[in-house]
Amino acid sequence: MESEAVRQQSWCDKNGTPFVIHWVTVGDFEQVWSLYGVFQPRPASQGLPPADDDVCRAWVRNLLTQGENVIARRGETVIGHATITPDPAHNDCEFVIFVHQDDRSIGVGSALTQWILDHVHASTMSTIWLTVDTRNVRAIRLYRKFRFEYCDRDPCERVMKKSLTD
Repeated sequence: MESEAVRQQSWCDKNGTPFVIHWVTVGDFEQVWSLYGVFQPRPASQGLPPADDDVCRAWVRNLLTQGENVIARRGETVIGHATITPDPAHNDCEFVIFVHQDDRSIGVGSALTQWILDHVHASTMSTIWLTVDTRNVRAIRLYRKFRFEYCDRDPCERVMKKSLTD
């Protein structure tokens, strides 16, 4: 599903500071891990990213193996990571995103989400979905901005989805 047409794109955050978003592969593990090695708090939400370094490394490696991944970087510093895990049997994909604690609320999450949505809109997937802790107001605000809708009523975590066929 990865688009060969656009491998990297430059963006600016709300402060006008540039960053780059680009695709990553399993071979870029250390680059992606550099975000999670300093990520705070761990776990941030729903037990992710895992607190234990070995478990977290295995989780990151699994994301890189099972999904399609992009990172946001300022220079050599990774400031965000997003992944989708396609499920062709259900014609959908799961979305996961993490932004470094010092780079939240300045547009990095929006840029990563836009990149992923542009990518999946060009695919054959019909739906993108995610789970979010009900207390994670910042993330919910981001997802609602991109027209993700609730599809359940669990008091602790919510599933949100977005149709890609509209």
